[in-house]
Amino acid sequence: LENQTEHSNALIYIEMLNRGISSDSSGNYIFSYEPGDTIYSGESKVIYFLNDYDMDSAKIFLVRGKIKLDTLDVDSEGKIKTKEMKQIVRVEGWTDKQEYRIGDTIAYTARFTNTTNRVVHLLIISVFNQLGPVGLYNDKYMPFNLSYCDPVMADREIDLYKGYYEGRVKYTIRDRYYCANGEPFFPDEYIVTTGLFIERRLQNQFQSKFNKYVLEEWHKIHRGSSPKYDLFPNKYNFPRIKIIE
Repeated sequence: LENQTEHSNALIYIEMLNRGISSDSSGNYIFSYEPGDTIYSGESKVIYFLNDYDMDSAKIFLVRGKIKLDTLDVDSEGKIKTKEMKQIVRVEGWTDKQEYRIGDTIAYTARFTNTTNRVVHLLIISVFNQLGPVGLYNDKYMPFNLSYCDPVMADREIDLYKGYYEGRVKYTIRDRYYCANGEPFFPDEYIVTTGLFIERRLQNQFQSKFNKYVLEEWHKIHRGSSPKYDLFPNKYNFPRIKIIE
C-alpha cells in the first residue's frame, strides 16, 4: 500500500467465488478453497480494494475450484505478482484532548487530503450541516453515535482538488448509547470514527455482487490491526481517546 509501512486491512475478493479475505501486516493473503468450490470453473477476477485507495485487480483461472498454475496472472507456484495500490485520499482525525468524562464536550476535526493529481469526489454524511456521523468505538460495546438520537442527516458532496478539506464538530459525551432509554455508556478507551464515501463507490449495494459483499460481509472477517467498526476496508488514521470516571 502506497504511503504505508503496515499493509493490513486490504480486501482481496475472488469474484467467481464471491469470497473475500483481508491482507496481513505484510500485505500477504492466502485463500483456502472449500469442497463446494468444485462447481466453479473458468476465468475470474481477483479484486483488491480499500476505500481510500485506487482499486486494482488480477486474473486467475479456476478448474473445479482450484487455481490453474502458470496461467493468466498466476505463476507456477500459485502466486500473483505483488501489486502496489495507489492512495486516493489520506483520512486523519484528531480531538482537542485525550481524556474526557461523561458530560464533557469533545471537539473533533477530520482532514481529507487529496494524494492524487486528479479531482477526487467525496460524499460525507452531514448532521445539521456539521461533520457526521461521528462515533466512539470499542470492540466490547455497541458503537456510540455522538450526534445522538436520530438527527437529520444529509449528503454533502465535495469535489476535492489539490490540498485538503477539513470538517470540525463538537458534541457532548452522554451517558446513554441511544437517547434517554438507551444502554449505559461505559468509561473505557475508544476510537473516534467518521464515515464517508469516496469516488461515488459502493453507494448502490445491489449494483454488483462485490458492492453487496463489501457492505454486508466485510465486517464479519478479520482485518488485521484496524477496528472492527470500519464501514469499509481502509487505512484511515483515527484518534484514540479515553473516557474516565
